[in-house]
Amino acid sequence: MPNEKFNAESAAKASSAAAGLCKWVLAMECYDRVAKVVAPKKEALEKTQAALAITMGELNEKKASLKVVQDDLASLQANLAGAEQKKAELLNQVDLCGKKLVRAKQLIESLGGEKTKWGIFV
Repeated sequence: MPNEKFNAESAAKASSAAAGLCKWVLAMECYDRVAKVVAPKKEALEKTQAALAITMGELNEKKASLKVVQDDLASLQANLAGAEQKKAELLNQVDLCGKKLVRAKQLIESLGGEKTKWGIFV
């Protein structure tokens, strides 16, 4: 306030009603000063909250699409693990078949001489 003599104590000398009115005027002046400082901040807060709401909506959409991609990735990884297991089983079967072929060839070669021996007896 520009006038320093305008206070509740000075007004109380004249009348208690004037003191109350003076307190009310000083409170309103203080409120006006604070409101002028706070009003732009409230507007900025509202704008920022609106922008935040938009951004959070976009974030939720991105999270949903990320979840879909992660689910697809998990499915693909499960398929890959199954395929790798099947590959390992098939490689083991190939190895086993190769060993059986070698043994069969050895058996046939070793029994080849027996044909001539049996031919003599029959």
